Amino acid sequence: MRFLLKILIRLNILILAVVLLFGNYPGFIATEIKYETAYGNPMKGFIPFYSENGADESVPYSMEWLYVPMSALVDDSGEYKIKEGLEPYLEKISSRGHQAVFRVFLDYPSSEIGEKAVPRFIWDMGVKKYPYDEYGGGVSPDYSDQRLIDFLVEFVGKLADEYDGDGRIAYITTGLIGHWGEWHVCTSIKQAMASDKQKKQVIRAFERSFKQTKILTRYPGTPGTGNGKIGFHDDSFTFETLNDSKNYYFYTKMKKSLQTGVWKSQAIGGEFRPEGQENFLKNAVTDDYQPFDECVKKTHCSWLMMQTAFNGGLSQDEINVAKNASASLGYDFTVTSVTVRKFFGKACIRVGVKNTGVAPIYADPAVYIGTEASEIKTGQHISNLMPGKTEYFTTVVDLKKGDEIYIRIDSLFDGGHAVRLSNTGAKDRFIIGKVN
Repeated sequence: MRFLLKILIRLNILILAVVLLFGNYPGFIATEIKYETAYGNPMKGFIPFYSENGADESVPYSMEWLYVPMSALVDDSGEYKIKEGLEPYLEKISSRGHQAVFRVFLDYPSSEIGEKAVPRFIWDMGVKKYPYDEYGGGVSPDYSDQRLIDFLVEFVGKLADEYDGDGRIAYITTGLIGHWGEWHVCTSIKQAMASDKQKKQVIRAFERSFKQTKILTRYPGTPGTGNGKIGFHDDSFTFETLNDSKNYYFYTKMKKSLQTGVWKSQAIGGEFRPEGQENFLKNAVTDDYQPFDECVKKTHCSWLMMQTAFNGGLSQDEINVAKNASASLGYDFTVTSVTVRKFFGKACIRVGVKNTGVAPIYADPAVYIGTEASEIKTGQHISNLMPGKTEYFTTVVDLKKGDEIYIRIDSLFDGGHAVRLSNTGAKDRFIIGKVN
């Protein structure tokens, strides 16, 4: 009993010492914490198609969608000119603080580019042409020709050599195969489609070559995607997304292929089906479309092409619908608590950040805590912050009277927009308190 009493006394002394050591920091007054949606954050939300001068910015956006013909990146003789073809677009997009999302294609129906998207050397080596009338007509190469597949595998490696990990690129969709690079062809030329083995070759080339930049492909269950290293894009979002009785619907395919949890490490994106965009912004119902909010929550979608939101001329109500729907995609980080304790004369700062969104962020921007005089990079990784969870970012700093303390999340490339916290008063940084 006496031995137990001694232990309790020592424990109480230790507790008292810790309390004294970590008392509230003298003069610190915390900012009132209120939630306020941040709009236009990186790597999430509605995005427009690329244009030379950018899109209307009534609805804030962080990314721009780009279709790239193969012939812009490989010349007719088979020589690679990837940087020459992509840099003008990446420089223009990044100069606006935005990131690119792009897809390389060989076949774009009803486009004046037509078969010019295919470098001449591909035809010269004997790859067959398949004309078709569907979707406005066009010419498809024979994707079942192994010579073409071998070239595509090599191309993926060359593309990664130049651009894997480039912060100006948010996502790349696999493209390359099928109409619009969407991994399907019309039934009249179904013999032109790549085999499952060939599809797997291309998917594995992306997995093998891209270690940092996130890759998405069109269909869950595509051969080669089963190991969870590739995300997906639903290009008929809200139209062919949710319906268990339709085996070709996006979420049905995700369930069948056991990939409903892939969003935890790989991004889900796509396009809001164009025919329903205008009605959606007007809060009108489009027949046969599924509820947007339910589609977002089920798929954990982070980004969608939504051109109608960026054409200009929207009413204020339409702008508000677009802004809030855009913000509901992907991650949403908000400060929920702030504690500052005295620690051997310094300040030990602990900031709780919650992800109230539907997905994580698919990059790992640094999180800093500090003052104008000094800021320190915290050791925690915000990319690990899953929906509904809270992470506590901590650091120890010197403070003096008059100091304002802030937390900020870095941008993803030089000149890019910072990740904003969803808190009242937050801009590129959020002032969490002041020492009086």
